[in-house]
Amino acid sequence: MERPFDTGAPAAVEAAVALVPLLVVLGGALHLRAQHVRYGPMSGMPGQLTLLALYAGAGLAAYAVWPLPTHTDGLCVRTADPAAPPATGHDPLELVLAAAVLLPVGLLARHRFRRGLWTTLAIGTSLALAAAVVRATGLLGVYPCAYAKTSWLLVALGVLGTLAGWLIARLALGAGPGRLARGWPGAVPDRGVPPLVRRLLGTVVDLGLWWFGTASALALIRLWTAWAPEPDTAATVLPAVAVAGAAVFPLLRRDRATPGGTALRLGLTDARSDRPATRWRVLVRALLLPVPVALALVFAPLWLAPVLVVLHVSTAIVRDDRAGLADLVTGVRVTTRATLTGELPTRLVLHREPAPEPSLADA
Repeated sequence: MERPFDTGAPAAVEAAVALVPLLVVLGGALHLRAQHVRYGPMSGMPGQLTLLALYAGAGLAAYAVWPLPTHTDGLCVRTADPAAPPATGHDPLELVLAAAVLLPVGLLARHRFRRGLWTTLAIGTSLALAAAVVRATGLLGVYPCAYAKTSWLLVALGVLGTLAGWLIARLALGAGPGRLARGWPGAVPDRGVPPLVRRLLGTVVDLGLWWFGTASALALIRLWTAWAPEPDTAATVLPAVAVAGAAVFPLLRRDRATPGGTALRLGLTDARSDRPATRWRVLVRALLLPVPVALALVFAPLWLAPVLVVLHVSTAIVRDDRAGLADLVTGVRVTTRATLTGELPTRLVLHREPAPEPSLADA
């Protein structure tokens, strides 16, 4: 993971390098939270399409800003050189990527969100134009020049990719005999042991909010004030934010969840009951797993953090309750928030008995 704290770039560029991935993480977290609040757990084909929507959004954002330079030295030399030939052509990979990045948009619009052709094309055209504007203006003027090539050809290919995705969903993925199951989800209660993929997504959200949130805060301080944080300052702030998010934040919540766990609607419970885990157990678990991983990412070789995660997961993949090593040591279990609170998805259809009609005797 690249440390975006000491790039030596202008303040606006440093802020963009940190804020763009932070916004992607925040958007993904809100998408996943809305899915679990409305429909419950992601399962089956609808759950896979929900993840595909997440990946498609992240991929489109990456396509619009790639390669997001961390500096401006030499960035505009070719553009400013009058002897340089105009860069109007595109590599075959660029052409394929322009269409492929919007193909999931058309597929999801038809099979997951049940949108018509013209609405889908309008969405695809808007997204292709937005990506082209970002690329052509150097991230809306943050960079002194455009660092990625774009043209109307790439916009047209993006619209064609959207159309191709819609047609694939219409002709090959439609519901019916011999076809795949419907793409839109049905709400079910969110109870039981959450799958490891869901817990992994929560961890990714935690890491993204911690790393890029800290980097964004320091970059914005540098941009808006005259104070320039030193690299040593970042090395001090990162562990403090990690402790606040992994150890302090869960103690203030009923479900004992971290920010990433909150987005995925997870919680911690005692191993022998369905009650929220006691605070001292949550604190010890944080000091055994997320805080050491964060410290390893900041101060130790990067291979140490994955080793700590593998040690924790080594027991979770073989146990029915998916308890990790830190969970076994502290006597807690990862569960869903609905298991602790009894909440039901907002889109769940509930059956209510009709009210009895008044009898003649009552009249």
